[in-house]
Amino acid sequence: MRQCLDVSRGSLPKVVGSRGILKGLLAWFCAVLLAAPFLAQVPATAPALAPAQAQAQAPPLRVTTHLVQVNVIVQDKKGEPVADLKRDDFVLLDQGKPQEISSFSVESLGMLPAPAQPQPANLYSNRLEQKEGTPTSVTVILLDGLNTRFEDLSYARQQIIKFLSQLQPQDRVAVYTLTTSLKVLHDFTTDATSLLRAIQRYKGHAPAELEASESEEVSTGNDQIDQFLNDANQRMADFYTTNRVQRTAGALEDIANHLARLPGRKNLIWVSGSFPFYVGLDAPMTPGSTQERRTFSPEVERAARALNNANLAVYPVDARGLMGPAFRNSPLSATRGGMPGRRGVPSTITLSPNRANFDTMNILADRTGGRAFYNTNDILGSVRRAIEDSRVTYVLGYYPAHGQWDGKFREIKVQVKRPGVRLRYRGGYFALPDVPLDPRQRQAFMREAVGSPLDATSLGLSVRVTPVDVPGARTLKMELQIPARDVTLDPEGDRWIGAIDLLFVQLGSDGNSVTGEAKTLNLHLLRPTYEVVLNQGVTLSRNLPIAAGAAKLRVIVRDATSGSIGSVSIPLDKLFPNSS
Repeated sequence: MRQCLDVSRGSLPKVVGSRGILKGLLAWFCAVLLAAPFLAQVPATAPALAPAQAQAQAPPLRVTTHLVQVNVIVQDKKGEPVADLKRDDFVLLDQGKPQEISSFSVESLGMLPAPAQPQPANLYSNRLEQKEGTPTSVTVILLDGLNTRFEDLSYARQQIIKFLSQLQPQDRVAVYTLTTSLKVLHDFTTDATSLLRAIQRYKGHAPAELEASESEEVSTGNDQIDQFLNDANQRMADFYTTNRVQRTAGALEDIANHLARLPGRKNLIWVSGSFPFYVGLDAPMTPGSTQERRTFSPEVERAARALNNANLAVYPVDARGLMGPAFRNSPLSATRGGMPGRRGVPSTITLSPNRANFDTMNILADRTGGRAFYNTNDILGSVRRAIEDSRVTYVLGYYPAHGQWDGKFREIKVQVKRPGVRLRYRGGYFALPDVPLDPRQRQAFMREAVGSPLDATSLGLSVRVTPVDVPGARTLKMELQIPARDVTLDPEGDRWIGAIDLLFVQLGSDGNSVTGEAKTLNLHLLRPTYEVVLNQGVTLSRNLPIAAGAAKLRVIVRDATSGSIGSVSIPLDKLFPNSS
């Protein structure tokens, strides 16, 4: 059925070095297309269906109407989960208007059923639902060393160590860190001993970016010179602040994309000391000042969308612990200090952060159904309360009836027909229209996925690999499989139209890129091919030459319409153990 596939062709020149591959992607991504050795696989003949049967069995692979899912926690007056509610017990409002609850499920801590067959050794997949021992609820602890002072992070680290020492059998916890990049200290486990070893090895570092984000006042005695120098210092500080915000928001997205395929409620406990929502807005305007004045709403909203798509609730925990009286009396004061003790500062100085930090913590918690913890020394208790929220959750799904997909934020309210209970859920969603991304946006997402240490799972991807015996070279036979439900195909005349972006990056043992190759598969499917793809998914195969020095292959696949992305990392040294 290759005549049913409209496939463009092209290739990517070799790019050396990690920065080179990222910059190279910017220049050539839109021009590179599907190469001849890479084929879409469908049977020679497709099963014939009667018209009525075909209509019943062949809906679009991705329904284009918008399903909104809301994860709801219901607790009694004692804080215990309420586990016996039914669909009819809930009332769901979108901008104050009642909505029909189309899907309803109750989720609790546990494990997914074991797959019917174990995964073969030569199959690499991000489809967590098919792996043995996959939990229905997980918690990620993110130690944010990028936005936290070294002494505060050390205090928070000790609190997390105390928590891990009391880990319970049902807790499934991962520990990540964020400094100049996102790193995995330990992925999900119930083994407290291995988690403790990992976090005890982590010592953190003094974040130069955080210090550079704070502008120093200059006083030369000349007002004009002072203003010029202070404006220059502030612009530099704002540059570092913006860089930190963008890097942090990207890390939150990476974590969300990694957890997207896990069922059930997920928790992200974000231990941080600062994450401003704006720069310059809390300072008075002065004549001649060139200080930047902006909010980081787009970055926060984009992160919140990814978190909500992954059903991941954020629990920001302030690493600085208990604040002094100035926190209550002067929220915009930037004075640092505290009682004598772990910070070793005079008792006459009080600690009070910028209000913007707490604004962002509250916004992300509200947008995702978590809650923020600050002005408390009980970091250990905050982590435990966040995990306890996942004991029982209700997932309500509905198709909004408003029809106004204009990008504006819409408020969600959930009510329960039972007195004396407390609810927590995300506060709403952005009604974004289904607009295909332009080439610049598509390439940006692919570039970001290259540098992530986590495999993305919002688009399912399985890769079966077999080393091919080619004299004098290393070659890998690859078969890629993408589930039908993860592909967007829209009807257009007698065809179904879609596109899949693919990127192959070969990395050396040092993590730097050795070479890369990008392709776009444009799908124009006639009815017989469409029926087969509907039942079997999209299967692609090719032989990939492995470059000298390559130790790992990273395969990234993205649905060009929905933006869902999936990635898989394949260790080449295990497949070619005898190669030099």
